[in-house]
This record gives sequence, C-alpha cells and structure tokens, in this order.
Amino acid sequence: MTTREYEAMFLLDNNAATADYAAVSSAVDEILRKHGADLVLQEKWDERKLAYDIRGHRRGTYYLVYFRAPTEAIARVNEDMRLMETVLRHLILVLDEPIETHVQKRAEEREKLAEDNRRHALGGWGDSRRKRDRRSRREDGESDGDEGDEVFDVDTDDADGPGFDGEAGAEDEERSARPARPGRR
Repeated sequence: MTTREYEAMFLLDNNAATADYAAVSSAVDEILRKHGADLVLQEKWDERKLAYDIRGHRRGTYYLVYFRAPTEAIARVNEDMRLMETVLRHLILVLDEPIETHVQKRAEEREKLAEDNRRHALGGWGDSRRKRDRRSRREDGESDGDEGDEVFDVDTDDADGPGFDGEAGAEDEERSARPARPGRR
C-alpha cells in the first residue's frame, strides 16, 4: 500500500458554509479520514462569485486541504465527494514535493504577489502612466533623468525572417514564389 501526498481543493455550497462552516468542513475531513487520509493542513479560502451556475449556486466557498493517503483510497474519496450535496466541485492533485516545501513555496509566491500589488498601488515601477510619460519625453528629445536608459529603434518590417540580418529564409522565398490565392491581395 503506497502512501502519497495530495493537495485537494473543494468548492463548497456557500449557503451551507456560511450557515455552519465547521460542520461542512468537518464532513469533508471525515470522508478523507474514513479512507485512511492523514490531514496535514486545512485552510478556508475565500467565498467567491462563480463564473457560471453550478447546481443552481452562484457563489461558493473554497476549502484547501493537504493530506497523505494511500493511492487506492483516492478513487473512493472521489466517489464520496460526488455524492455530497455540500461539495459542488473538487479536485485532488498529487504533489511532487513534500507538503511542507510546497506550502512554503506557495506562501513565498503569495507574499511576492502581495508586494507587487502594493508597489503598483503606490505608483512604483510598472506604473503605466509613468512609462507613458517617459516615452513621450524621449520622443520629444528630452531627457527623463535616467542616464542609463537607451532607446532602440527596431524596424519590425525586417524582423520577419529567421534572422535580423536581412537574409530571407527558405520559407520567405517559397512564400514569395507562390502565386497569390484568388480573393487575397
């Protein structure tokens, strides 16, 4: 009996989760335990509006679970989850790395994303208005104070072949030798 590590995302009925989240999440946990899963980490995610109705529901609550379980138990877990009325959808993925490492990487990614969002909200680098202002100053011949910035004028008409040295590739020669198809210019 081989045991592997899994990540599972459950989309829960929002009405049931709002009324009694503890009961709904413990029902999911109980099914996992019934089939021999060792729960490592459980996390309630957001309540979200769904892109389309699922079984008449427009909103759902996401529930993330990391667990270890025998490989043959996953088929039985899937069957039981399909029968639960409070679980609208679920997805169970096999992890290629230890759960602790996977969780640490996801936390670092979320922190980096949050930092990028903070920078963008404060008008830091990446602000499109700032880029547009710098571009217009360059076109007017003014310096924007960044001495290290160089502007390259790329002629995109010549950049359609395999190289940028002006040589036509075999595909270009073949294309130009063919007659144009009727109805095309």
